[in-house]
Amino acid sequence: MIPRKFFPFGNRRGFCCVHPFSVCELFSQEKRKSLQDKVSKLHRARSSSIRGVVDGNQIGLLKRAAVLVPLVSVNGQSCLLYTARSSNLRSHGGEISFPGGKFDSLDKNAEGAALRETEEELGLNRNLFEIWAQLPSLQGRDGKTAITPIIALLREPLILSSLKPNPEEVSSIIICTVAELCQEKNQAFTQFRAGYTLPVYFGQQTDDNRHPKIWGLTAIITHLTLNALIPDVYKLKLPFVKKIRRISSDK
Repeated sequence: MIPRKFFPFGNRRGFCCVHPFSVCELFSQEKRKSLQDKVSKLHRARSSSIRGVVDGNQIGLLKRAAVLVPLVSVNGQSCLLYTARSSNLRSHGGEISFPGGKFDSLDKNAEGAALRETEEELGLNRNLFEIWAQLPSLQGRDGKTAITPIIALLREPLILSSLKPNPEEVSSIIICTVAELCQEKNQAFTQFRAGYTLPVYFGQQTDDNRHPKIWGLTAIITHLTLNALIPDVYKLKLPFVKKIRRISSDK
């Protein structure tokens, strides 16, 4: 699909309040339960109501992959962890993504695949994670893969220097606080000619003066995760801007 336009969000009063949630509140067992209830509703919804969701009857016909959506505490702040894929990778090189990849022969389910891939990519022991929920599977860009996102909490504070990213797969680690993902200046959307709109997020400025761009499937998963985690605060609505017709100057 060819995107029709890329729009930053303007100032919308009451759209989303920035609230730097404390780790003990946002990553509590109460939040886990409320998130699971929200995700259950997603699974019960018709697949057509969520862009790119794979119908349960079709999953067995597609290749399988899984990604981990790591909820992490960094310097006392509640965050999501992303990776910048190595530019040497044949598929989606240089893009921002959640850790994960294709199933291998030893993976029994999506949770196992997501945890294994995260351990291989970042050196994070899979036993340090507590599984919170499994989001609906989404269709990959190739149209032949069902990608299952697994939301999981890292049980202990993340010390970035302790990570051991695999240079063959990961070029850098990107940490985004929940608060910054709610800030309007870090949000935009891409509108497609087919009649749908997808979110875009921007991370904090890096040492090389760039703002990491989170888009595509990773942005959809981010949107679903935040909507389930903090529905009372995260109020992002993706508008559809009607096509602007050109008025001919000929009379």
